[in-house]
Amino acid sequence: MADSTIQLGIIGCGWAGSQAVQAAKIVSRTKVHAVADICLDRRQSVVKEFSVPEMYEDYHDLLANSQIDAVYLATSPIGRLQMVLDALKAGKHVLVQKPHAIRAPEILEMESVAEDVGKILQFCYFMRHVPHNRKIRMAVLNGQIGNPYHSRIFGKYNYIPPLNQNNHWLHAYGYKGGSLGQHYSHELDLAWWWMGCPNPIWTFGAKHTLYPIYSGPEGPAEDYFTGIVGFENEQTIQIDCSRMSHSDSPTVVELYGRTGAIINGEISRFHKGEFKHAEIDVLSDIPHTELQRDVPIFFHEIEHFAMAIAGEAEPDVSSTDAYIFMKILDGLYDSAKTGKQVIIK
Repeated sequence: MADSTIQLGIIGCGWAGSQAVQAAKIVSRTKVHAVADICLDRRQSVVKEFSVPEMYEDYHDLLANSQIDAVYLATSPIGRLQMVLDALKAGKHVLVQKPHAIRAPEILEMESVAEDVGKILQFCYFMRHVPHNRKIRMAVLNGQIGNPYHSRIFGKYNYIPPLNQNNHWLHAYGYKGGSLGQHYSHELDLAWWWMGCPNPIWTFGAKHTLYPIYSGPEGPAEDYFTGIVGFENEQTIQIDCSRMSHSDSPTVVELYGRTGAIINGEISRFHKGEFKHAEIDVLSDIPHTELQRDVPIFFHEIEHFAMAIAGEAEPDVSSTDAYIFMKILDGLYDSAKTGKQVIIK
C-alpha cells in the first residue's frame, strides 16, 4: 500500500454490498476503489449513489486491479469458496459476508490458503463489533454474572424473499438461507461469543416449512426453526426464530449466569425479592471509533478488518470461530432434517 489507507473492492452490490460501501466510505482507514456485480443495474446504482471510481462485471477483473488491497465478499454462499480462494491467491485480504460457506470444511480450505499467502481472512458477524456488545462480552468474561450456563434467543424477521436466480439459496434447505442461517445466526453467534465461544458437543433441531415456494431436490428452506446446542461444561443455547410469524412478540437475546443475567443490554440480578438492573460499565477490548451520528450497520466490522490488516487486532470473526460456528449450524440443520440429535466431532 502506498499509504495507510486500504483500497477496498466490494464484490456483490446487493443489500449487503451497498451497506458495506456506505460503511467503508466513512471508515477513516478505508477507501472504496471499485465494485463488481454481474448485474449492470445493481453495480451502476451503487457506483452512482456512493461515487465509486470503478466497476466491473466479472469479479476476476476486480481482483486483477493491483491498486486494490482488500476485498469484501457480499455474495451468496453458492460459489463463495472459489471466490475467497481466488481473492487470496490474487494477494488480497478478504472479509467474508455470512453465511460463510455451505459446510464447515470449506472454512478450513479458506484458512489454509490464507496462511499460505500471508493475508488476513476475516469473517462477518457484525453484531460482535457493536461497541456495547463488546462491553457485554468483557463484563461476562470478567465474571459479572457468574458462570454463564444458558442463553435464550427468540426472534422473527417477517419477510420471505421472492424466488429468482439470485435468491435460490435462500429457499433451498441447508444452504443457510432460511430463518436460522440467513437471519438469526447473528444472534446465535452473539450469544455463543458472549459465552466465550465454548466447544459444541451436540445439537438438536426441528423446523417448520410453512410457506414453501421452492420444490428443488434439496427441499424448501425453513420458515421457522427451533433448536438447542449443548456445549462443554454443560452450557446450552436455545433458539427459536422465524421469517414469517403472526406473533408480535419482541426479539429476545438473553444470557443467564449463576449470579446475574444479561437482559436488554444490561445486567439483571434478583435480590431480596426484586430485580435490580445495572448498566454495563467496562471498557471495550477494541478502541472502535465512536461516531457522533447514525452509524452504518457494517461500520465497526470494516473498521476492525482494517485494524486486523494493520496488525492492531486479531481478525474477528477468526477462521477458528467461523469453522466451529459453521459446525454448529451444520449440526442444527442436519438434526432438523433427520429428527435426531447430532454429535459434533
